[in-house]
Amino acid sequence: MEKFACIKKAGQVVSNILKRLKQEIKVGVSGQDLDKLARQLMEEQEVRSSSLGYKGFSASICVALNHELTHGIPDERVFKDGDLVSIDVACHYQGYHADAALTTIVGSGDEMKRNLLNVTKNSLYYVIENIQPGVTTTQDIGAMIEKYVRTRGYYPIKEYGGHGIGESLHQEPFIPNYKTPDKGEIIKEGMFICIEPLVQIGDAKVEVSSNKWTVFSKNGHLNAHFEHTVYISKEGAKIITNYDE
Repeated sequence: MEKFACIKKAGQVVSNILKRLKQEIKVGVSGQDLDKLARQLMEEQEVRSSSLGYKGFSASICVALNHELTHGIPDERVFKDGDLVSIDVACHYQGYHADAALTTIVGSGDEMKRNLLNVTKNSLYYVIENIQPGVTTTQDIGAMIEKYVRTRGYYPIKEYGGHGIGESLHQEPFIPNYKTPDKGEIIKEGMFICIEPLVQIGDAKVEVSSNKWTVFSKNGHLNAHFEHTVYISKEGAKIITNYDE
């Protein structure tokens, strides 16, 4: 199969798994439960986890709770009503990768949490709708995300962001969530990239856990994380991992 077809296949599996895992996120379920189900679904759909074994990562997906931001290792903690749960799923098919993430609330949550999720998710779709192939740069994407979330009272994380994807899970270019000093790379037709707003309440200060993976808020603030793999066609950015269909 050609590159586009393989990434499209991987992307469809990623979106299917995210939709299924989101349905399973309930009070009493744990990150380990989600990881076990994800492994089963990947095997059934004949793909492999891009996360498992990546630089020593020990799970098939990433699961982060509340003040944790990303790269969380699924564990035995059970979800409680009102928890924010972020899940990040990446798979590869015949050597080509796709990657996506979402954050959801256990139960209905409160207005503060719902607003955080809505702003973060909407910033992702705003960028996707406004990419102009051959014109938009990685700096432009960062500037769009930063302006969108800051004008609504939230903070984009600078240390982590989106990336190119294809034969490897993480490729150039880095896709920032803030306006960088340099323009970076022009987004061109034929590219596959992951756009990945990571947004926090309160400030943008983060640190890494002693497990060397889990990124969390230094001051205990809540986080949200959404991501899509997109293909850049001459018409614009096309979502490959559409878990909202």
